[in-house]
Amino acid sequence: GWDSNRPNLLLFVNIGVGNDAKKFVLQSVGRGVRIEPQKYQRKRLQNLFNAGEINKQLFEKVKNLILPIESLFVFGTNAENLKEIIKTLKDVGQGKNLGDAFILNPEAQKHLLLIPVYKNSERIFAEEQDPQKYPISREDFNITSQFYGFLGDKITLAKYDCEVKVLKKAKESFSEENKNRYYTLGKDEPSLSEPELILDRIFNYLGVKSREFDKFKKLENEIVHFEKVRFTDGEKYEEIKRKIEEVRNYPERQKELDKQYGKIPRKEFEKQMTLFEQAGNFEMKNQKIKIKYLANHYYLPVIVSETEKIDYLNHIINVDSEVRFIEQLEEYLARPNNVFTQFDWWMFSKLDQTLDEVFIPYYNHKENRMDNYHPDFIFWLQKGNNYLILFVDPHGIAYSDINEKIDYFSKIFEMKEIKESKKISFNGFDIETRLLLMPARGGSGSVGNNYKKYWFDNFDDFADKIS
Repeated sequence: GWDSNRPNLLLFVNIGVGNDAKKFVLQSVGRGVRIEPQKYQRKRLQNLFNAGEINKQLFEKVKNLILPIESLFVFGTNAENLKEIIKTLKDVGQGKNLGDAFILNPEAQKHLLLIPVYKNSERIFAEEQDPQKYPISREDFNITSQFYGFLGDKITLAKYDCEVKVLKKAKESFSEENKNRYYTLGKDEPSLSEPELILDRIFNYLGVKSREFDKFKKLENEIVHFEKVRFTDGEKYEEIKRKIEEVRNYPERQKELDKQYGKIPRKEFEKQMTLFEQAGNFEMKNQKIKIKYLANHYYLPVIVSETEKIDYLNHIINVDSEVRFIEQLEEYLARPNNVFTQFDWWMFSKLDQTLDEVFIPYYNHKENRMDNYHPDFIFWLQKGNNYLILFVDPHGIAYSDINEKIDYFSKIFEMKEIKESKKISFNGFDIETRLLLMPARGGSGSVGNNYKKYWFDNFDDFADKIS
């Protein structure tokens, strides 16, 4: 992820030239340096400057220095192997764009699709009445508070060079009556047993500037991943593009077949129906995908992989938890009285964390900074003046720092005491923003009581939580 350190120099030693070696090269190069010249701006500096997203003074200052930082240097011990590596990378880089085969759903364009926008707070955590809690083991908390008491205020201030208001807040946070206000004293949190380091992290934590809700805005160019879908096999490019276009035009094709019913021989009609039903199937390298027409999806069609590791297409739904979610959603929608029929209209979209700018900010304690949490899907549902923005994230329970993300979501979009959604008036609507998560196959039984309201095991449970 974006939170991890990544190399900008790779050395391949006797890597070989077979298929496995090629796959390894692609995977390892993909783990190389990522571009983020400014916070949350993940484009090369020149592109940001061309788009007017950074000021000229900054660009002129660093333009002659930035290119090596934005480059991945690849070395090898064998000249022939390097040629093969370069060829492999070029083959992938020259994959053909399928983005123009997708369209925005005409139904989506009839409705106002809103997304939340955030701004940097003027306050640091030390100045907030209810700051995001810092996770720490009880053992580390105890030895760090003792260490602080041993140092005293003056030595601590000189040693860590922190602001006085941060020092005061840290001292306050170590008191018995305030520790649960500032810290999550987790049993499962690993102990570092390094009070000097931990105290430094706590000061950094209290000095973080939070992010807060600013406004809602109309969705424009924040969901674009479908425009960047690339296909790496030139020979089958026309075939897959044709299939995408066939499924995209599903309603028109369905009408044509309906008109032909009874007018052509039965066998011919059955043949046409079979071809129609199979239009969305595609397979290459023993990796199967389904091209689906989902009537309420933001763009059309949607590609769902039957194989999680698929190497000839990108920016599609290929994670097992997301695939299962789509399958279960389709099954649920087939039921006549499903919860979605209660709304005047509804739409949803897949979100891509690498390209789309729809997210929820949260405090990442491991990196000690504000980061962006990208749930996998967003739903829009309206009934009368009530408008619901629903983020849905189908994942296993134990994946990274999910409770931190839920906590910050709650801080922004829920009323503190009762944990119910805030209703925010905008453009004639009363807007609520909610978050739901779907666990792995084991169910949500192990979720703590404080977080159960955010998890659903099936779509009956889902329906209860959004009704």
